[in-house]
Amino acid sequence: MARGAHPAAAPTQKMSVLERLRAGTIVASLVSFPFILPHVVEDFAEGITGRVGLPTGPGAFLLGGFLALQSLGLVLVGRGGRGGFVVTFWVAVIWVAGALVDHGPALLAGRFRGGSTSVLWVMGLLFTQTASLALASWGWRRSRAASR
Repeated sequence: MARGAHPAAAPTQKMSVLERLRAGTIVASLVSFPFILPHVVEDFAEGITGRVGLPTGPGAFLLGGFLALQSLGLVLVGRGGRGGFVVTFWVAVIWVAGALVDHGPALLAGRFRGGSTSVLWVMGLLFTQTASLALASWGWRRSRAASR
C-alpha cells in the first residue's frame, strides 16, 4: 500500500434485530458486574449468608457458581444459541427478584444501609439486570420465532 493511502473500508452490513438483541443483552449483563461485586461484598459484610442459613464459604461458592452461570449464558448468547437468552433471562430474574425482596423495603423507606454508594450499587444492579432481563426476553422470543 502506498504511503498515506488508506485501506479500503470494509463493506458495512446492517445488524439484524436478533444480532442487536444479542449484543445488547451481552453488554447489559456485563455492565452489571461492577455493580454486583461491591453490592455482594456489602451483603456478605452485612451477614447475608447467616440470614439464609449458610456459612460464608459455601455462600461464596454458590455466588461464584451463579456468576459462572451468568457468564455461561452470555457465552451462549454470543454463540447464537437461544439457550443463552433463556439462561440470561432467568439469571436476571433471580438478581432482580432477590434485590427487590431483600432490599426493596429499605430502599423505598429511604434507609438503605450506609449511604449513597450502597444505593448506587443496588440500583445499578437493578437497572442493568432489568435491562438484561428485558433484552434476553425479547431475544428469546425473537430467536424462537426465527427458528420456526
